Formats: sequence, C-alpha cells, structure tokens
Amino acid sequence: MMVNVDPELSLIFPTPLFRRQLPQAEAMNTGLERAILARMQAGSGARMSNVGGWHSAGELLDWPEAEIRALKGEIDRGIQHIWGQSTKTRPPADSARPAPPAAYSAHAWANVNRAGDYNASHVHPGHHLSAVYYVSTGDVVADNPMDGILELRDPRPAAEFLQSPGPLSNGSLLIKPRAGLLLLFPAWLEHFVHPYHGGGQRISIAVNIRIDTR
Repeated sequence: MMVNVDPELSLIFPTPLFRRQLPQAEAMNTGLERAILARMQAGSGARMSNVGGWHSAGELLDWPEAEIRALKGEIDRGIQHIWGQSTKTRPPADSARPAPPAAYSAHAWANVNRAGDYNASHVHPGHHLSAVYYVSTGDVVADNPMDGILELRDPRPAAEFLQSPGPLSNGSLLIKPRAGLLLLFPAWLEHFVHPYHGGGQRISIAVNIRIDTR
C-alpha cells in the first residue's frame, strides 16, 4: 500500500490509526463502568494478555445496556472511516459514489486494571482491526509518565538498525489513556500496556474486528 505525499514522495506500507475523543462521553462512561463492575463482581473473568487485572468474557457487545449500543455506533463509525480510506475500496476521485460500507463481525471484552496490572505484548491473529476504548483512567501517578501507557510498536523491526531522527528510524507510539478516547488500528500491530500504578482502577474495553472481504 502506498500513500502519495507529493509528486515525488510517497509513504509505503502506512499503518492507519483512528483516534477520536468521543463527545459527551461522561454519561456513557458512567453506565459502562456500572455494567462492567457488576459483571466483574459476578464472574471470575478470563486470562489472556492481561497480567493481573480482570478480563471479561468476549460477549460485551451483546450486553443489553443502552451505553453498549452507543459505543457500538462509535466503533462502527471508526471502522467505516478506516475502510472508506482503503485504496482497494475507495471510489475514484472523480466519482460521487461513496465507498460501500464494511460488513464485519466483532467481539469485545472489558479490562479492569489496578496497581501493578498490565498487558503483555501481543497481536490479535485472525482479525483485521483492533479497538480500545477508555472508560475510566483511575488516579494517574503524576511523576510516572509511563503509568499505564499504551505502546504501539513500530512494525518495521529492521528500522532499529539505523539510529537517526525522523521517519527513517525505529520508534514506538506512546498513547496516554483518557476517558472517552477511542482508538482503532490494525490487529497485526504489536502493542502492550505498561503497568498501571495509580489508585483506584483503570477500565477499558477492547474489540477485535474481522472485515467480511468476500
């Protein structure tokens, strides 16, 4: 895949990242937090990439709460945005026809992290996109800038052999969690969550998406 920057410069193999701070997320997050904590009290959870913390089963998008339906709509908006920008699905520039909407399946789960909990480095095989939504960030430790940070690893491992500034070098993207922040990125992109050391609990929702490419 190639993105043209100007007539003489292109970016090859670009990695898309959808990032949106949801407006009026506070009310939705109150309901999401209530629903997640109620289920945490009722079940033992699962063990996946999480080291410590609580990981719900993967049927969160089937929960009946209105806040879940609202979040599903926002996730769909992000999926359609990324899909609509694909060079394989985007109509020609001179066409008034919009890109056809993506058909997909998705499953999601909740994560609740307390002090010392983190998520080990991982990818999501068999899926096209992954999403993260932050419901609550807990009490952040001000003097620890890496506290609970989401790290997206550079997918060009050989680039680390060249130590130089700018786009030619290897580097990770660090994302500071914020309540109401929605992220979508390719499911093959290696990522992990640094240990959370704050007070209270950090609550997030993760989603795996498989596009129907037939």
